[in-house]
Amino acid sequence: MNKKAGIRGGVMAPILHNAPVVPENPLQWLLDCIEQERQAEECLLKGIAAEGESFYRGSLKSVELSGCSFHDCDFEKASFVDVLFRGCDFSGSRLTDCYFHRCAFLSVKGVGADFHESLLKEVRMEDCVFSYANFSGTSWESALLNGCDLQESYLEECRLKKTGLNRVKLNRANLFGTALRGLDLRSCEIEGILISDEKKELAGAVVDLYQAAELARLMGLVIR
Repeated sequence: MNKKAGIRGGVMAPILHNAPVVPENPLQWLLDCIEQERQAEECLLKGIAAEGESFYRGSLKSVELSGCSFHDCDFEKASFVDVLFRGCDFSGSRLTDCYFHRCAFLSVKGVGADFHESLLKEVRMEDCVFSYANFSGTSWESALLNGCDLQESYLEECRLKKTGLNRVKLNRANLFGTALRGLDLRSCEIEGILISDEKKELAGAVVDLYQAAELARLMGLVIR
């Protein structure tokens, strides 16, 4: 029997199984699912330590990944539905053109990870570190980022719909071509963000007075 979906900050929580399968060798079990083109579902995968492995086109549903590390791994075109990532590390891995739906990332690290062209729908990220990560071309819908570090990350040409940022570090992040209209950035750090010469990305964004002064300098204005 599955747990009922909950709501946190307006974002649906993953639907997980009350009695998940706990494989004895979770890495091999997951690789077998990929090789046999079957979905990994209703399971708890703990303590995986993978490096350079391919999980290309993998499909995970109603899965919790806890304390797992995937360094320099390939998840291109993978699908994650109702997946909880807890204390995992995806640093240097490729998660390009992936589908994330009703997923939660809790204390996840992904320094330099590549998420470009992925879709993140009803996704929650809390206390995560994705500095230097590539999110260019991603689509975010009904997502929430809380207490995350995205310093010097790439967020070019992103599409943001019903997405909230709370205490997110965006220092020196590249936001070229990403419309920030309606986004409340008052709790975020935005020093040194990179945008187009026309500064069109900032139209309609909500900032405080201190941030406005920082952005004015970015525009070449002198405030006295």
